[in-house]
Amino acid sequence: MFPSLTHLGVNGNRISEWSVINELDKLQSLQSLDCRNNPLMDTDKNTETVKQLIIAKIGQLKFLNKSQIFPEERKGAELDYRKKFGIDWIKAGGNQDPNKNRPSEEFLAAHPRFQLLCEKYGAPEDGELKKEEPFSLKHQLLSLTIKCPDKPDQKPIEKKLPDSMTIQKVKGLLYRLLRIPGSELKLSYESSKMKGKEFELDNDLKPLQFYSVENEDCILVRW
Repeated sequence: MFPSLTHLGVNGNRISEWSVINELDKLQSLQSLDCRNNPLMDTDKNTETVKQLIIAKIGQLKFLNKSQIFPEERKGAELDYRKKFGIDWIKAGGNQDPNKNRPSEEFLAAHPRFQLLCEKYGAPEDGELKKEEPFSLKHQLLSLTIKCPDKPDQKPIEKKLPDSMTIQKVKGLLYRLLRIPGSELKLSYESSKMKGKEFELDNDLKPLQFYSVENEDCILVRW
């Protein structure tokens, strides 16, 4: 189907169904998609969330709505997709044991790349699975512990940060809190549900929620 199509513009086409986006993944040469001004882009209050879902659903895409998709952004979008729909996957017959993994045809039709993402990153573990919670102010503030693993004399700091705070702003706060001279900070976080596993916070423009940082997680600071 259209093997040479690399760029597609469908702005203002009244697209409202995710099944249309699923079909676009079949265009193996598609690298650039512009789908602004469609009802689909308003299916979540946070348009960034919608963009990440599109990125996860179309594996070969390099540009979305005129913006380049960087490798770390794709990885974050695909990892978060696994978490977001992991519970639905289990309910539909998905299983972390490959011998028992038999998701329903209905689930696979709605999420054609899910199995591929499990092969790429591993099946989502119980601690990763996201439960949808009603939106309220208390869910916007994250209680986090900030640690400097390479500086044992530095005491951990407890801080409440909004999940919409970008990594760049977190770094700015840490420069002030820790009184660090002009060094380049490297941030990662350890999930309270997956002890011993570190996840890099490597895109300054992304918010904490993009990396699925949650309450009681630990931010690790190195320089």
